[in-house]
Amino acid sequence: MENSGLPHTGPYIEAPTSLPESSPVAGMLMNGIGVGVIFVEAGGRLAFINRKAEAILQATAGSVLGKMVDMLPLRTPIYKVLSEDCREAPVEVSINGAVIVVESSAMYAPGGEMLGEMFELRDVTEEKKEKRRREEIVAMMTHDLKSPLTVLMGYVQALKGEMPQKVDASLQPCLREMDRSAMKLLAMIEDVLDAYRLEVGLLQINRAVCDLRTLLDGCCRDGLHEAATRGSHLSYSIADDIPPLMADGKQLSRVFANLIGNALKFTPRRGTVTVTASVRNGEILVSVEDTGIGIPKEDLPRIFNKYFRSSSATGFKGTGLGLTISKAIVEAHGGTIEVESVEGEGSRFTVIIPQGQKK
Repeated sequence: MENSGLPHTGPYIEAPTSLPESSPVAGMLMNGIGVGVIFVEAGGRLAFINRKAEAILQATAGSVLGKMVDMLPLRTPIYKVLSEDCREAPVEVSINGAVIVVESSAMYAPGGEMLGEMFELRDVTEEKKEKRRREEIVAMMTHDLKSPLTVLMGYVQALKGEMPQKVDASLQPCLREMDRSAMKLLAMIEDVLDAYRLEVGLLQINRAVCDLRTLLDGCCRDGLHEAATRGSHLSYSIADDIPPLMADGKQLSRVFANLIGNALKFTPRRGTVTVTASVRNGEILVSVEDTGIGIPKEDLPRIFNKYFRSSSATGFKGTGLGLTISKAIVEAHGGTIEVESVEGEGSRFTVIIPQGQKK
C-alpha cells in the first residue's frame, strides 16, 4: 500500500490524526452506520474497525488494532477480507455462511501522500436470498403459468380459425371471450416478468427498422374493437411524415397498446379517447387523451411508480406495472413520457421519441 507517485482520484482526509479512533464524535458516527468500516494505514497497520465490521468478521477491536495485516492469522475472516483486491470493483466474500460485499478505496492527504486504505463491508445475505426467491417465482411463472396458458390459447385459436365448421355458431362468442381473457392473463404475466427484468437490468430492447405509422395504426385498430365493446368512442390521427425508426417495434407497440387500453378502461360509456401522432422539432409525439376519471393532483408524481395505483382507480383491475414498464421502454429509446390530468375530466399521456432514433 505504498504511494506510487501517480495521479490519484481517491477521496481526501485532512491528516492521519482525523481517523475515527481519535475523535469521539466521528467514532460514534462510524459505529452507528449500517456498514462495516476498516482503515489500514499505508504501512499496513490496522488502525480502525467499527462495530459493524467487528460483528460481520467476529473480531474484536482489541484483538486486531495496531497489528500488521500480514501478521494476522491466515484463516481468520478479517485476513480473508483485507487480503482481497477490491479497489477496482467490489468483491463478494463468503464468511461463516454470510455473503459480504467488500470494496476498498485509497485515502490521500491534501498534499498527495497516501494515508492508507478504507475497506467497506456490506452484508448482502438477505438480499441474495430475496433475489433467489424472486428468481424462483419468475421461473415458476414462466413455466407453470405461461407454458400451459400458451397451449390453451393455441387450442382456442384453432377452434376459432381452423375448425369453425366443427363449432356451433352459438359458441363462437364464448371462444372470443376465452381468447380475450387468455390474452389479458398473458399480458399480466408478461408485466410481472418484465417488472423483474427491469429491476435487475435485463429488460431487452432489440432495435430494428420500425415503421411507426403502421405500428400505431395497428394499436389504434385494436383499440377500436375494445372501444365498441365498452360503448365509448376512439378516434386517431397519424401524420404522414412520421419516419421509420431504429427501435424495438414490439416493445413500443406494447407502450401504445397500454396507454390506449388504460384510456379506454378509465373512460366511462359514451366517453372519447383521441390518439394523435406528429413530428415536431425533430421529435415524434404520440398523444393519448381521454375524457375519463382523471388522476388526482397528489397522485401525479407517483403515477409511474411500480405497483402504484391512483385512489381514483379503485374498482378497476390491473397490476400497477403497465406505466412503470412503459416509461422504462420509452426512456430506453432515448425518449420521455409525460402526463397531464384533471380529476373527473380526463388525462393526456404524451410519448416523445427523438427522431434521431431513425436509421
